[in-house]
Amino acid sequence: MFRPYAHARYEVFFMRLLFAVVVFHSLAHMLPPLFGDPSGTPGIVQMSKMPYPTGIGHFFPWLTVLSNETVAWWAHLVLAAGLVLYVAGLVLPVSLAVVTVIHIAVFTLNNSQGATHHGYQIISVVLLAQCIVAWLPWGFRIFGKKLVLPEGLHLRDLSVYYSQLAIAGCYVIAGVTKMLASGPMWIVKSPLIAVQIHKSFDQKYYEYLDPKWLEEGHQYADFAVQNPNLARLILGGGLVLELIAFLVLLSRRWAALLGVSLIAMHLAIGYTMALHFPENESVDFVFLVNAPFWIVAAYTWIQTRRRALPPATQ
Repeated sequence: MFRPYAHARYEVFFMRLLFAVVVFHSLAHMLPPLFGDPSGTPGIVQMSKMPYPTGIGHFFPWLTVLSNETVAWWAHLVLAAGLVLYVAGLVLPVSLAVVTVIHIAVFTLNNSQGATHHGYQIISVVLLAQCIVAWLPWGFRIFGKKLVLPEGLHLRDLSVYYSQLAIAGCYVIAGVTKMLASGPMWIVKSPLIAVQIHKSFDQKYYEYLDPKWLEEGHQYADFAVQNPNLARLILGGGLVLELIAFLVLLSRRWAALLGVSLIAMHLAIGYTMALHFPENESVDFVFLVNAPFWIVAAYTWIQTRRRALPPATQ
């Protein structure tokens, strides 16, 4: 119970490949493009100061060096190289450390501008978890010891397990925070999320000065106000899923079941209230649903059933 289990090499390869795409895509709008002329000023180039430092920004004010377009371009190139090595499973302690540092640094600088955004933190946390696992053998060596894993397990299995643990942690902490702030009344008051929806769309209006954001904000906020019980059902169900997310660590089935449920929750909230978390959905799909395993399992089951059938008679 709550122990790592073995994964085939192809599972881990596809997890790394898909996660690398998620990581690269999450930074695409922040860093200068690697090829061709930029279609617009990359987000990070506009962040030459950290007026409201958060996280490691309190200790590393020099992160603003990333606002230099040349530095940001090289960071993008190093990130791409690190992700290629990560997918190939090569020098993981180094490649993962590089990718993790760049991802956390970029979004620390982004969050230090005064408007904290939590959409990408799940990616950084999973990267950090995998980075720690990759360095575990070296950490043991420093103290003159050897990392010994249970029979049948490899470091890659530990990496998947702690990735799932990091994902579960993000959800459970979010759920517990809601309960500590408001208790069960959070569900009762959940239709008041209409106020936050208005604020979110008002911010977009002042950023782009396009009236469509105000119109859409009214539309989605009105849905929560006019359908309070449906809002309670969707958001309350989401709260329950957050609180039991640790069950993904039980088995593949639990991980897949809760992974699909969490994705459905995000899609429902996104469709009805325009609160989108595509990064969470992507990470859930990669590490919890683990589609390649189930595709291979279904194919194997079908082939086994076919072989078990008696030969057709003439």
